[in-house]
Amino acid sequence: MHPESAIFLLPVLFALGCGGSSRAGPFQGSCSGQQGNCTLTCASGQDCTGSCGSSCNGDCSGGSTCTLTAADSASVNCDHSICTFTLGTSASATCTNGATCHVTCTGPSCSVSCDGSTCDLTCPGSSTPKNVSGSGQC
Repeated sequence: MHPESAIFLLPVLFALGCGGSSRAGPFQGSCSGQQGNCTLTCASGQDCTGSCGSSCNGDCSGGSTCTLTAADSASVNCDHSICTFTLGTSASATCTNGATCHVTCTGPSCSVSCDGSTCDLTCPGSSTPKNVSGSGQC
């Protein structure tokens, strides 16, 4: 590799969370073929981005910033963090303890429970999020 190539790759490695003090990266956990039996977590002030398949579980806590796309029947939680969730049919989000949650549903029967947090919900066919106090559903 030419030295100038290494210099070019250095910012890419940091952006991927491969070194230095960068705290950005994927959720921790394991997924089996992006379907079921999947739990993804993000904690301790991390910045996490990821996706998971049907029936997965996602947890974001401890002042983290999370962006997660989850398929049908997923269950995601946001506790004292900033979360942006895109959820499939029959998926649910729970936001607690001062969290800020932005939930976009891509299918029907998607829901959000907002307890002591600031939440908004965008349903299929709508481009405008609606504020949620307590609970909301598409």
